[in-house]
Parts: sequence; structure tokens; C-alpha cells
Amino acid sequence: MPRSAARFSPCTPRAFTLVELLVAMAIIAVLSFLATAGYARIKHQALRTKCIANIKSLAAADILYYGDHGIFPAVEGLIPSTISAARLQAMGEYINMPVPEGKVSTWPRRAQQPDWYNCPAARESGYAEGMTAGGGVYTGYMYLGGLEESQLILSGMAKLTNPKHTAPRNNLRRGVLWCDILSEFRGAGERRFECFHSQRGVRHPDFRFEEREIEGMNRAWSDGSVEWLPRQQLNLSSKENLQIEHFMGNYYY
Repeated sequence: MPRSAARFSPCTPRAFTLVELLVAMAIIAVLSFLATAGYARIKHQALRTKCIANIKSLAAADILYYGDHGIFPAVEGLIPSTISAARLQAMGEYINMPVPEGKVSTWPRRAQQPDWYNCPAARESGYAEGMTAGGGVYTGYMYLGGLEESQLILSGMAKLTNPKHTAPRNNLRRGVLWCDILSEFRGAGERRFECFHSQRGVRHPDFRFEEREIEGMNRAWSDGSVEWLPRQQLNLSSKENLQIEHFMGNYYY
């Protein structure tokens, strides 16, 4: 066989051209992007689903408490968004969920704590770790049962923005028992949002959010139902959906 025929034999492997390599790399990049985006959406939805399960558990514990005592638990101290160890342990017994023993100051970091009372999107954020100034633990959720009777309201340190919407302790009307924290703390010249259902892709190193970045919030009613309110349905301008407006801060150590 002539040397020229062997050189161009159909059986001889052919190298990729530069254009073919670039096309292949572009296809791989697009597929990787789509896979990453799909994973992010699935993870985000999983967090939402877990958060709904959490807030259902919190409401279920207090509804069982109501069945025994004929009244919802009182708001503890002046900070309805931080729950004492004793309160969480009592709730855990009602719904057979684990809670660390001892004072909150001895508990492990939130990422190692049981997740049923921790907002899942904030659990590993590194923020609000440890015991609060009131001796409680920060969960990412706010208890609203009987808030109108709390010292926080009676002392004027905060005001209810929609009293008829909040569950009374004696449950004479259907009201919100628990909710995600949306806009709790106000500081000098700034607003600190603690709603962890932020829009996908938004990242802030100081973990503060703007109103436009809020995706929505969960609300657990005193009849056990849970409602998801998307951002488009939240009436933030009149604070109708915020339930409570604080005039105080919260400190952690």
C-alpha cells in the first residue's frame, strides 16, 4: 500500500479541531450551569418545605398545650422572638422532639442543635448564636399567642400593627399563633430584616435585607393551619402583615 494511502486511511483517528473543542466546552458549561441552578432551586424549595414543617410543629405543640390548660402559653418577657430553654423543652415533650438539656448558654451552636425549632435557612448562617440577653434562644420564628397581653405591648416598648390578626391566649378568635420573623428590629437609621426567605441569589455579608428582597413569610394560625404569604401579597407599607413593630433591640452573647 502506498504511504500516502495509509496516511489518509479512514481508520486513522482524527484530532478535534479548535472549533469543536470550544463547542464541546460551551455545551459542558451550559449543562453545568443548568444543573447548578436546578440544584439551587431544589435546595431552596427543600428549605421552604422544612420551614413549613417547623412552624407546624411549633403551632401543634401550643395547640396541645391549649388542650390541657385552656389557654395558649404567655409571651415570655419582652422578646417574643426568643424562646427560653424551659419553653422549648416543654414544647418538645408535647410533640416528642429533642431539645438540649441545661441552660441555653451550654447548648451547642445552632448548626448542631435540633432543627425542628430553627429556621433552616438561617441555621448555619453564623448569626444570632448563643443565648440572648433575656436568657432565651433565637429561632427565627416569632410567637404571637396572647401578644396583646405581653409586657412588651403593655409597657409601650412595641405596638401591635394588627391586633385582630394575632391569636389571643384564650383562643376566642382565629389568629396567627406563630410566624417567620419579617421585620423585627429597628436601629438608628437602619432596618434589620430577619426574614430568611430571601430571593434566590441575593447575598449580604451582614445578613441584612431590603424590603424588595423579601420573598415571603409563613404564618401558623391557632387552628393549626399554615399559610405562605408571597411578597406580592404582603402589605408592608401599612405593616398589616407584620403583626408587631419593635422599638427595642436584641443582643446576643
